Amino acid sequence: MIPSASQATTTTDAQALLGGLRRLPGFADAAAGDFEALPVTGLAHGHIRVARTGALLRVPRNSFEDLAPAAALARQAAVFERLAPSGRVPRLRGLVPPGPGVPFGALVVEEVAGRPPRLPEELEAMADTLGAIHALPLPPRTMRAPIPDQADPVAATLALIREQAGHMESARLAPGCRAQIEAEIHWAEAFAAVARVGGQPRRLVLTDTQPGNFLVGPDGLARFVDLEKALYGAPSIDLAHATLGPSVGWDPACDVELAMADVARFYRRYLAAAEPGYGAALRPWLAPMRRLTWLRTITIFAKMKARHHAGTWSGAQLSPAFRDHVLAHIDRCHDPEAMTAARAEWLTQGGLDAFL
Repeated sequence: MIPSASQATTTTDAQALLGGLRRLPGFADAAAGDFEALPVTGLAHGHIRVARTGALLRVPRNSFEDLAPAAALARQAAVFERLAPSGRVPRLRGLVPPGPGVPFGALVVEEVAGRPPRLPEELEAMADTLGAIHALPLPPRTMRAPIPDQADPVAATLALIREQAGHMESARLAPGCRAQIEAEIHWAEAFAAVARVGGQPRRLVLTDTQPGNFLVGPDGLARFVDLEKALYGAPSIDLAHATLGPSVGWDPACDVELAMADVARFYRRYLAAAEPGYGAALRPWLAPMRRLTWLRTITIFAKMKARHHAGTWSGAQLSPAFRDHVLAHIDRCHDPEAMTAARAEWLTQGGLDAFL
């Protein structure tokens, strides 16, 4: 059964999507009965399995970062193609271009067999995947387009934090929560003022490495499946986001509380496989970028909460159970006592370096 427009994406016509798919090599005999809409657990795309083909349709719900639809699709295609040599992402099999009934187009990608990682046991599989992705050579600056290129990841992250923090009042945060966020912003501004722009290694990174974006296959390898936010930036952010509480708890399948011993094991696994010069250059950045990434996530939660209160948050696209979990998780992360406990990692426990 072909999903309705509301199942696939709020604005895509399923018949037009099927017509575009049939024009691609290997899909000429795709039929209406081959479409199966998957449960909605992400904000950016609908996913449709195409039976008999081993393929998924990733159907954008909007044009990413306000790019023109064709440009947004080309950017995502470039990410898939450039990450393919890592062997840890789905293969891109084709594009359905934007057009009538398919306003944002669609990517046709390999369907990856697997399940969310079991934590903390499979943190090392996630570390191996990030290591394989970050080991890809950094191309010359002139060859990085159309993928964004952050010349200064600290400054770029701080700018994002400031924009997101502007929603704190509308998010109706408790005073004890807001005061802690403001204290962290003060630290972040001081850190950005002294951070050496050229000192931090940069690679093609994923940026949204919450554990639910990995699938562990029968071979034990963790593959990363949500690539639209990739850019040239700081690998330290990928490592942090994969193991910080606010991101670990996003997906109910991965919602566990990681001990710092587990987190340290993840980082040690990554560093042990890294090229020595790269690992040595990266290590001083791991702890401060972990703190900055926590602040990035906490403030985007404030922005999401503000939009939810205003009735404009796209979480309405999520399945009801997943949406309820996400909203409860955001509230939990904004609890002042929970924030104090999270910040204890760097304020009282000595930070990540104390555990490595």
